[in-house]
Amino acid sequence: MTSDRERHLRELTDDGEIIDRAEYTKRSRRAFLSFGALGVGAYLGFRTIQNRPEERGIPDVLRSGLDVNAAVWSKLERDGARARTFAISDREALRVNGDHGLEDGSGDYIEIPDDEAAAWEINLTGTDGSDLAPIPLASIKSDFEVHDMVWEHKCIEGWANIVHWTGVRFSDVLERYAPEQASAEWMVLRTPRQRTPTVRRDYSSAIENYTMLHAQTLLAWQLNGVDLTAAHGAPIRIVTPLKYGIKQLKRIGSIEFTNDTPTDYWTDRGYDLHAGF
Repeated sequence: MTSDRERHLRELTDDGEIIDRAEYTKRSRRAFLSFGALGVGAYLGFRTIQNRPEERGIPDVLRSGLDVNAAVWSKLERDGARARTFAISDREALRVNGDHGLEDGSGDYIEIPDDEAAAWEINLTGTDGSDLAPIPLASIKSDFEVHDMVWEHKCIEGWANIVHWTGVRFSDVLERYAPEQASAEWMVLRTPRQRTPTVRRDYSSAIENYTMLHAQTLLAWQLNGVDLTAAHGAPIRIVTPLKYGIKQLKRIGSIEFTNDTPTDYWTDRGYDLHAGF
């Protein structure tokens, strides 16, 4: 005969089942062994991955996963789709983050003198490895339609600022200076090799054709209506709302066109080559 206590316990359980102490002990032991086996399996799996050969800064199986991710997202991108834009009144100060290729080894940014900035050129290397005619900064500023665009600049660290860029479309410049390179699958941007022997590192960013030729990808020389500072990439940088900030190279010194899957500064250190949206 069911006691009042048993009826009450059944009402408090999800399935109405009441088990005795022996069954409870058996089930608890089984759960402990199962979770223990899962823990050991996870640890062994982790150690196996960590002991794999490295490829571009991380175990090869993780790199393969990132490469698959990049391929999938690149295929999902819609031709011509544009990122959200904002009013100029919405713009914010852009946080300074990243001095790769910009500082002299002591922590100070390398300033570009006015006369050197006026004569600045972006060197080009074609898909066949040949040197092409450089792009003068003076031409970038005077020979193309200027665009003011306001969008959300996103950092891979998780923060974002709404910023106002002034520049020209990279696609317009490429059409004039190296139209035969427009079909290159990748474009690798690099900071100039610094004259000072104490510079810590050169910086590079590999960006796929779709993004570089997108209507919102600019060669920019102004931020929030003011000429770029050294910390933000003076005298010229690449900007696009389709990529995290690590891809938007400051102070462009050269661009290489290639059909081979490239690498770049952060990809060599374990990041995703795509690094975009």
